[in-house]
Formats: sequence, structure tokens, C-alpha cells
Amino acid sequence: MENYEALVGFDLCNTPLSSVAQKIMSAMHSGDLVDSKTWGKRTETMEVINKSSVKYSVQLEDGKNQSPEKKDLKSLRSQTSRGSAKLSPQSFSVRLTDQLSTDQKQKSISLLTLSSCLIPQYNQEASVLQKKGHKRKHFLTENINNENKGNINLKRKHITYNNSSAKTSKQMALEEDTDEAEAYLNSGNSGALKKHFCDIRHLDDWAKSQLIEMLKQAAALVVTVMYTDGSTQLGADQTPVSSVRGIVVLLKRQAEGGHGCPDAPACGPVLEGFVSDDPCIYIQVEHSAIWDQEEEAHQQFARNVLFQTLKCKCPVICFNAKDFVRILLQFFGNDGSWKHVADFVGLDPRIAAWLIDPSDATPSFEDLVEKYCEKSITVKVNSTYGNSSRNIVNQNVRENLKILYRLTMDLCSKLKDYGLWQLFCTLELPLIPILAVMESHAIQVNKEEMEKTSALLGARLKELEQEAHFVAGERFLIMSNNQLREILFGKLKLHLLSQRNSLPRTGLQKYPSTSEAVLNALRDLHPLPKIILEYRQVHKIKSTFVDGLLACMKKGSISSTWNQTGTVTGRLSAKHPNIQGISKHPIQITTPKNFKGKEDKILTISPRAMFVSSKGHTFLAADFSQIELRILAHLSGDPELLKLFQESERDDVFSTLTSQWKDVPVEQVTHADREQTKKVVYAVVYGAGKERLAACLGIPVQEAAQFLESFLQKYKKIKDFARAAIAQCHQTGYVVSIMGRRRPLPRIHAHDQQLRAQAERQAVNFVVQGSAADLCKLAMIHVFTAVAASGTLTARLVAQIHDELLFEVEDPQIPECAALVRRTMESLEQVQALELRLQVPLKVSLSVGRSWGHLVPLQEAWGPPPGPCRTESPSNSLATPGAPVSTHPPAPHFSPSFCL
Repeated sequence: MENYEALVGFDLCNTPLSSVAQKIMSAMHSGDLVDSKTWGKRTETMEVINKSSVKYSVQLEDGKNQSPEKKDLKSLRSQTSRGSAKLSPQSFSVRLTDQLSTDQKQKSISLLTLSSCLIPQYNQEASVLQKKGHKRKHFLTENINNENKGNINLKRKHITYNNSSAKTSKQMALEEDTDEAEAYLNSGNSGALKKHFCDIRHLDDWAKSQLIEMLKQAAALVVTVMYTDGSTQLGADQTPVSSVRGIVVLLKRQAEGGHGCPDAPACGPVLEGFVSDDPCIYIQVEHSAIWDQEEEAHQQFARNVLFQTLKCKCPVICFNAKDFVRILLQFFGNDGSWKHVADFVGLDPRIAAWLIDPSDATPSFEDLVEKYCEKSITVKVNSTYGNSSRNIVNQNVRENLKILYRLTMDLCSKLKDYGLWQLFCTLELPLIPILAVMESHAIQVNKEEMEKTSALLGARLKELEQEAHFVAGERFLIMSNNQLREILFGKLKLHLLSQRNSLPRTGLQKYPSTSEAVLNALRDLHPLPKIILEYRQVHKIKSTFVDGLLACMKKGSISSTWNQTGTVTGRLSAKHPNIQGISKHPIQITTPKNFKGKEDKILTISPRAMFVSSKGHTFLAADFSQIELRILAHLSGDPELLKLFQESERDDVFSTLTSQWKDVPVEQVTHADREQTKKVVYAVVYGAGKERLAACLGIPVQEAAQFLESFLQKYKKIKDFARAAIAQCHQTGYVVSIMGRRRPLPRIHAHDQQLRAQAERQAVNFVVQGSAADLCKLAMIHVFTAVAASGTLTARLVAQIHDELLFEVEDPQIPECAALVRRTMESLEQVQALELRLQVPLKVSLSVGRSWGHLVPLQEAWGPPPGPCRTESPSNSLATPGAPVSTHPPAPHFSPSFCL
């Protein structure tokens, strides 16, 4: 509405709606992107350079036909009672006087031409009404007639009609045009950029080339994504429901003579680092409903600008940079390969803040500004009106981008102070384009098979519910813990029959628990606990991994959203769906009696089997073998553990470990003994106490405590490592991983013994698990970089399940890709750039298959896998500094020079 008023020259809100309603409706979508409410104030802030020494002679022209009123700007102000004067930046011809030197003339002309795109777009392109021949004076006349109708009083939202206005809307419109023309002609610089956005669709060829050069020479780019409802990535709502409209880029140009603002006294903390003519450009990525050659040319230039943004050497600052890269991939479509974004490194302040405070996982832009910036800096709230796209770009966005730049610089400085800068640049920033590529590539799902499985599981749930009601002797809600508690302990009194002295109780109200551990303890006393356990298992599979996946499916595929800042340990997390939570172990259920077509009594269901590779492709899974146990051996330096991994691994690691611990020959180790050892080891790794180990093994707490103590007595260095980690946490308040990742644990100083003991277990857990997470991320980066640098490989990384990487590879490329992946991942035991030298080798197991749930070892499917780079077993000593690490290209390392 506001832009329409500026176009026609009077305030529609002060006019009866009935007289112009149809014309308004026809022009609702012809407005520009600039909020016209700030239009009247723009001329007050325009900068005028050398106003006393520079004289302009202005001649106004109206396209091809000369306007009958060729007058100067002052006379134009006095013509408010006549017909309108249409001002167009392209129609201005400026003659500079001889008072300017040749260089000054050239500079003024150049800046003037670049600034032409900043004049409101209604001066550049005729609206729908103008194209139909409805001239402005027609509406001016109608407005004057309407002003005389005193008997009409139409209420508008927050606005009332005032007949005693000192100036008519026509006068104000012409004065605004004149003031804008004065600012445009007198500025001689790009000061107008401070208040305007440059829509690149309105640039001529010369200005386009200048823009590309400006991108190449920019000191920094600050970007954000705009949505059709006027919101941006900087908004408080982190889950926008609107589609993407465009991208705004603020180009930071270095001020002459050094860093920061050229005029320090006049420059506030928000503007520090910016000069007055830093331009702000708008790139529309939303496809137009009407496609023609002109629109195709605009889209092509937009792609060129965005490609240049990806390739620029300067830092690109973006809040939620992963979403920005994913949107670019979607915009490029068939014209862009995922390898185009492989080298992109963007500074994301959310990731920087997460490294400083891992417990604050999903802060908004406003939260970070309030937490890390000066109190005087406040985020500008973007004012929008419904879903009107004409208000999508306004002054608040520009100011917020300046705040985003300042926030990022402050966080970069803090990262260096905390010793996290190398981790940020080497591990976290290169991961941004990788996650964006993973989200842009969907995994196919066998929808038909999934629907059949859903029906089968639903039938089994009904059967189990009927069995539960029968053995309980009454009907009850099987998923209600309160009703189940009343049946188990109130009616059946199973707690009195249990051999255990006491069963676990709930946290606050201390009710008898109905947890899995309790039901397992009672399963031999009555049929009901066993039925409930199976019901819960089947229900989880159906609701989470079958029906949940069906809800996330689009066109027969799913694509998870990956969260880089979702955990305190540094691990990645996924949602919609949580593909990491899909168990690799199949479950067995009894076939429902009324389910036709199934003859087997016991049915095996693998949720991962629903995921299938696309035609002509095969899944390749690369899994770090015993990665956390190897990290524990490295960190503890225990000679028995080191010997276990440094010698040739002919036998199963956990079987050998069981043999060492219990002092029995490897041949006599049973499967039950091996599983028991595995659970004890990971109880130590994850910092689990004796209670959790007892519940996991199904043994009394006392026996679990003996297992832990016996294991730590055998491998004494593990106990020493745990004590050292806890002591460091007590001293500093935090612990660090092998790559310097921090986790503050304030409860380490708690007076409550339980809270303090929990923090101590978390300290040990983080050092091991956080280090393993760092290695897995490093593997993603190195493999991604190596595949991107390859001229033949097209493999796509589609998922990361903690210590496992899942690729989708073209069938003929399996041998080459498998060799590269294994060689790259196993070489990470030594990374000279990070001064990382593990005392144990890393071992990677490879498996392939058309279905994620039916992968087989690579040897069985494609012959013997290519061996790693080393031909000899690693020695007990550390590798020499000069030893070769790998032959693939190094992972990107980014270090902006302007950060403190």
C-alpha cells in the first residue's frame, strides 16, 4: 500500500476506498522492495560531498519524449499544483563544471551510475497501472475531488482522515521526488547505500561488472536469507514456515588508511569496521511465475553473483550458514554441482558461541547479541505487514547485518582467547558445506515395504494389548505408567516376590518405577512384564522408525536435518527424521495370528532395510572399529591396551580383551563373556556408574561394582587417566578433548555429592567421547575434500552415524572410492597440521549393499579391499614428525587475518 501511494502521489488511506478499490487491487503486486515509510526521511540522512565546490547542471528528460517542463529542482518544488513530474535515474544527464578535476569527474560519474540502482524501483519501472495508461495526474485529480467530499468518513487501521492537512498528498509526493533527486545528484558518492538496497535485477551491464569486482575486493561479506513473509535468518523464529524470497549481502569495504570507521567520533559500536558507502545488495532467488528471456538473464546473473560469493577469498559471515549453503544448492539446481561449495568457508557466530558455551545449543541471533555484545546494541525488529513481499527489504536488515558482523568479530576474538580458534577453523567451519550437501541429497525409502511393515506392527500391537489385558485380569491403558504401576504392584504385588531387596523408584515422588530395568527384573515372576517389554519395543519401532519415517518422506525419499551444535560432546545430531537413532540390530517379533501372507512364527524386522540406494548406485559404509576404546588406550597409555592394538589384530578385540581380563585362553571365551566385557568397557568409557552397569548386565549392583573394580585393577592406567581428568576439571572447571574442544562442568564444585559425582563421570566421558567425535568429523572433512578434488569420483556422503560414514556411490566407482575412504580415514592417526599423533592405529571396516539394513563386508561383495598405505604393522613408538600422513589434498584451513 505504501509503495502504491508513493507511485500515484497521494495517500490512499485518506481517500474513500470505494473510488479506487479496483485500481488498488490491480496494482498490489507492482510495488518495490523498499519500505516507503522511511522514504520521506531519506533525504535528511543523505550525504553531500563537496557541496560548496561542486556545481551541477541538471536537465530532466522523460524517456524519449522531452518533458514540457524543463526546470531546475527549486522550480520543481513550486509546481505541486500542476501535473506530476516523473523522475527517473536513467533519465538524468549531469554536466560537471570545470571546477572538478578529471579524476574527480570520473569518480563522481562512476558512483552516480552505481547509485542509480538504489533509487526506489517505482522510478525505474512502470507499474501495472502506468502500463495500462492510467497516468498519475488522473489520480491526483480524483484525489482533489475526493478531498471535497466531507460527508465520507472511512475508518482505516491506525489512520484517520484529516481535511485540514497543511500539505496535500500530491505536494508531499512531489517534494519527496525532488528531495530524492537532490540527494541523488548532489551526493557524488554511494552514501545512498546506507539507506537503500541495490536490487541486482536493475543493474546495467557496466554496474554488473563493477559489482563482481566489488565482491572480489570486499574485505568481508555479511549475508542473510530473506523469506516471503519479510523475516530473515536473524529473526527470533528459528523455524521459518515461509519459502525463500532472496538473499541480502552487505559488502564490507576496508576504510582508507586502516581498520574501522573513518570517522571514529561519529561511528557507534555497531558501525565499527564499516565505511559509509558499504553497499548492500539484494539477490532474488525466488523464481518468477512468468518466465521470459529477461527473467532468465536475471537468474543467470544472480547465479554468477552467488558463485562469486562462494569463491571469494574474504570471510563470508552468516548466521546459520549451513542453511544459506543449502539454499544456494537448491537455487543452482542442475546448473550447480555439490563440488562448487566444497571450498566454501563461512563464519557462523552460532557455532563460535556453541564452542564457547556448549550447553547453549540453539540460541537466536538476538540471544547472542544480548549475551556477547555491548548493552547499547539492540537487534532491530523487522516490521512486516502480513505476508506482503514489498516490505521484505528494509533498513532494519542492513543494521542487523552490521550487528552480525560486530558479533562475529567479538566471538572470534573470544575463541582465540579460549584457545578454540584452531578447532573452529579446522574442524567446525569446513563441516558447514558438508552438512548442507548431505541435506540436499535425499535417501530413497521403500515406501511399499514400509507401509506393509507398519500394518504388521500395528496388528502385533493389538494382539499384545489383548494378551496384557487377559493376564492382568482387567482392561487398562497399556502405555499409562500409573495404571501399569497399579496392576504390577497394587494388584499383583510383584515387588514382594522379587529377590532384589529394593526396586528403583521414580525421581521426585518416589513411586515404584515401571522402567525397562524393573520389568526385566520382574519378567520371570509373571507374564505381564514380558508382554509390556515387547509392546514397548514394537511400539517404538512402529511410531519412530516406520510411521515417523513415512511422515518425513517426500517423493519417496527422506533427508534429515543435521545439527552441528546440538550436543555438548561435539557429536552431530539429526532430526526429521533422526536417522542416527535407527538401530542397526534387527528385532524379532511373533507374527500376528490374523496377519496373512506370513507363515513364519518369528519375524525379523530391520528398520534400516527400508533405506535403499538409487538406481545404479550402492551404499558404502565406513566404520571406525572400536574408535572409543582406541582413544581410551591412547589417552591412558595403558601398556596392555596399547599392546592389544599395536600388535597384529588377528583375533576379535573384545575376545582378546576378555582373555586378558579373565586370564583364559581366547578359544575358551564365550559370546556371553565377550558381551559382558564389551559392556564393562563402555561403562568405563561413558562414565556409567555401577547402577547403570548392573541394569545393563541384569546383575546386582554389588556384582557390577566388582566387575568395574576388577577391570580397572587389570588396566591400572585407565584409572590414573580418569583421576587426572577429574583433577583437571576440579582445577579449571572444564575438560578438553584431544583437539582442544572444551566442556565446562560447573557442577564439579557442587556441594551435593550426587551432582559432583555426576560431573566427574561426565568429565571422563567427554574426554573420550569428545575426542572420538573430533576424529569422526575430521574424517568427514578429509574424505569430502578428497572426493571433491577427484576428477572422476561422484560419491555422496548421505549420513553420519557417530563413528560410521554412509556414502552412496556409483557402482563402477566402488573399488576406487572404497580405497580412498579407507586410506583417508586410517591415515588420521597422524595429522601434522593439528599436531595429532595417536599411539594406536585406526582401523576402518567397509561394507556395501543395495539396502542399508543388508550390508555385507566389502571382501564378500567386491573382492579383497585395497590395503592401507602402510605395509608394516605400526611400532610401539610414536611416528616421526617427518612421516608421510596421506596422499589426498589437505583439509581446508581458514584463518581470517582481520580477527584479533
